[in-house]
Amino acid sequence: MAVSRQSQIDAVELDSECYQLFQTQLNQSFTHLPINILKKIEPEISALLNLAVYVVPLYTTSSLVSHKLLGIEFSDRTASPLIQKKFYAYSFAIVGMKWISQRWSTLSSHILNEGMMQSAAQFLSWLHLSSKIFNLLNSLVFLKQGLYPTVLHRVLNLRTNLIDPNQPRSTDLSTLTRELLWHSFAETLMFILPLVNVHRVKSWFSRVVMLREDTQTNIAVGKNSLCAMCNEVPIIPQKAECHHTFCYYCLTASLEAVPEYTCPLCSYLIGKGQKDV
Repeated sequence: MAVSRQSQIDAVELDSECYQLFQTQLNQSFTHLPINILKKIEPEISALLNLAVYVVPLYTTSSLVSHKLLGIEFSDRTASPLIQKKFYAYSFAIVGMKWISQRWSTLSSHILNEGMMQSAAQFLSWLHLSSKIFNLLNSLVFLKQGLYPTVLHRVLNLRTNLIDPNQPRSTDLSTLTRELLWHSFAETLMFILPLVNVHRVKSWFSRVVMLREDTQTNIAVGKNSLCAMCNEVPIIPQKAECHHTFCYYCLTASLEAVPEYTCPLCSYLIGKGQKDV
């Protein structure tokens, strides 16, 4: 019986989460060691983690950790010689090729001359771009056919079936689904936030929410000795058009970020006509 697209995607994501979990635990274990030590052997550490997550379960139980959790298996498990060859190729692609790609800069300097290194670098760049395109195309085909979630599965013809089609899935994936959605949301948020002009948003929010005070009151408040923005003793005090006092750097940085910057105390629209106190 065919496995649903959701289960196949969940399996890929679960394996990735296992790898990230091992990596986090390993980094915490060696947190007091010098960073340079781990940097030197980072490709080897990555290879060992891939070996533990993807290769060892494959050869001990003929399935990955995610397959056990989701009740699925590789469909060719009964064809022992064929599936073993596929497992060898799968293991080499996951562990060996990733290690070579991470160690290529070091390996190429010993076996290639400068001209060949440049050609190899261009070839690897083209290969990396091609893999991205193939991954995109494979994702589109997978959404239609629901057979191979990754390019590696498609190349090796590794398909999955349910272990027991009549047995309902006992694993509750609601927590996993929420976790995956949260990670997707967090990645999107981390991508969007740097593009947002926080000063402009804060200025707009101040104009909308804060009530304008009486002009005389504003002038009286402006006679205090603290910066209207950081609420500290002003460094190179500057008096704005609304008579409030700012640090030179606070006011200048705000005006550079938002030309229509408004005073945080009175919401007055400040131009670039500040003057020294």
